[in-house]
Amino acid sequence: MNYQMKFVKDKIKSLVKKNKQLDDEIQNTSSQDVKAVKKKQKADNNNELRKSRTEKYEMEQIQEDVRFMKKSCMLLQRLGLIKSQYQFSNDYLKRTKHYLSMLLTENRHPSVDSISCLVKKLMDIRQQYDDYEDKEAINRHLDNIIAEGQQLITKRLIHYW
Repeated sequence: MNYQMKFVKDKIKSLVKKNKQLDDEIQNTSSQDVKAVKKKQKADNNNELRKSRTEKYEMEQIQEDVRFMKKSCMLLQRLGLIKSQYQFSNDYLKRTKHYLSMLLTENRHPSVDSISCLVKKLMDIRQQYDDYEDKEAINRHLDNIIAEGQQLITKRLIHYW
């Protein structure tokens, strides 16, 4: 994913640079025909720039989703509730044992169902930890992850509408 992101960022920089160059050429040209050609090139360049920025945004969203899943898995492991990503995928996402690995390797969005299921389970765990003495630190971590999961669900649902 990092090499893809770097490629897209470099492409965006190149397109922005090309736009500046075209602006200079348009300003420094007196011929209307040449200006029209340059403006057409700039319009095409802007369309490509929009596509690249959209692609970059999508990659960032996938990274955010996957980061949330990994963070949740690691917290549950620290709490001793799970031992592996396989168990996390089965018990907390209600998916096959390879689901989290697939998300990580294929750079895909987790399903809204998986995120919802995870957030619900985390909320249940949060209620169980209310009785513990050292509950503040644990609950703070759980609250942060639950809020992040709810934000991801909201973003994804808004995106679908």
